[in-house]
Amino acid sequence: MKNRSTHIKRSSLPPNLVNENDNGVRIKVYVQGHMIGAGKMELFHLVAQKGSIRSAAKSMGMSTKRATLLLKTIEEAFPTPILEKKRGSKGTIITPFGKELLERYLKLSIQLSNESKDFISWVASKQTQG
Repeated sequence: MKNRSTHIKRSSLPPNLVNENDNGVRIKVYVQGHMIGAGKMELFHLVAQKGSIRSAAKSMGMSTKRATLLLKTIEEAFPTPILEKKRGSKGTIITPFGKELLERYLKLSIQLSNESKDFISWVASKQTQG
């Protein structure tokens, strides 16, 4: 992956949703054999925010080709499209189904993140007791 940037911008997902160097939860959901995880959903979220696969890919330090491939793996899991090209101009918009998918994934991530914090606090309290 010689084209991959070494500088990756801070996550576009809500704080504490993607913790790589800390305690927490990273979700991988399998739908009909297709894995949908935090990285792909972060990319999808950036496409929704920026209105462009190219801009989202650049923000994550990856090629547009790789971003398109990753988004395609999400789309293959569902019979309903999650993205569509803007009519008459460059860019990509999120479909109503894609918006609901993203909202539900974020809700699940936040719930699991909160539960993991409770679990980690419980574990820490047990470690100090004995």
